[in-house]
Amino acid sequence: MRLIFAVMAAITSSSALAQPGTSTAQLAAQARTTVVTGENTMWHYGDTSCTGMASPALHEAVATCTGIADTAGRVVAFAAPGYSFTEADLVRCNRHVKS
Repeated sequence: MRLIFAVMAAITSSSALAQPGTSTAQLAAQARTTVVTGENTMWHYGDTSCTGMASPALHEAVATCTGIADTAGRVVAFAAPGYSFTEADLVRCNRHVKS
């Protein structure tokens, strides 16, 4: 019976971790737009900072970041619940941005 509760607790906590969370992006220059909508989220932009929701799955967060970079400009920092992008992640994020 304890094993069942332990498994249920692990599944519940894993599900909670898999939920998108509030994330931030920092742009190299003033955003070219004020709001960007994606498939399941909306990002709001200040001068060079952005807030919105991103998946805790790194590959999905990179796709979100790429969308931000394509629409608003080069991203210099990106953080989501549980992680911050490395330089390599940022290179992938900005791969379509022309300097």
